[in-house]
Amino acid sequence: MQQLFNTLAKIGHKRYFTCGEILFFEGMMPTHLFLLLHGKVRLYKVKEQLTSNQHTLHTLVAPQFIAEMPFFMQTPYPANAECIQPCEIISISLHTFHTHCLQDNQICTLFITSLCKKIQILESHIATQNKNLQMRVLEYLSSHAKTLSTLTQRQIAQNLNIAPESLSRTLKILKNQGKIATQKGKIMLLDSNTL
Repeated sequence: MQQLFNTLAKIGHKRYFTCGEILFFEGMMPTHLFLLLHGKVRLYKVKEQLTSNQHTLHTLVAPQFIAEMPFFMQTPYPANAECIQPCEIISISLHTFHTHCLQDNQICTLFITSLCKKIQILESHIATQNKNLQMRVLEYLSSHAKTLSTLTQRQIAQNLNIAPESLSRTLKILKNQGKIATQKGKIMLLDSNTL
């Protein structure tokens, strides 16, 4: 895999991004394909009403392509992308992609694998929307049990696309049911068999 990344770095441009740096905004036309080598990128939309609320769609973890569908189909980006950690990203122009990448079976396989991961993410979002809030929160806490000590309640609410107040109410219910505990704002799952 590293050899493939090295090949892509030779035909593309490797760049380092800082935490909080924006890769692209919703509505922009893609000019480059992005491959995230290191770090995390948050894809989000902004709900503009009286205040601008950000709605996290997904957090991408390296290594994987970023917004390959809009790039490949040459449609505007459907969301914003922001680095939430320092990131190392390779950008490949449309012309280079067509002349070099489509001829390479390994690159095509990597591209197809990335699209399949995106389909899995979509299926997960659809399934999640059909569950009640307590079940969604418990499943999230269970699947992120190893990193709960590093997550703030605001981050959890953002990742679940719910208001912080809704998360707070749900956590209070789960705490009263003896399924979780909180200490200094951090959440601990007490019973992993609660699902």
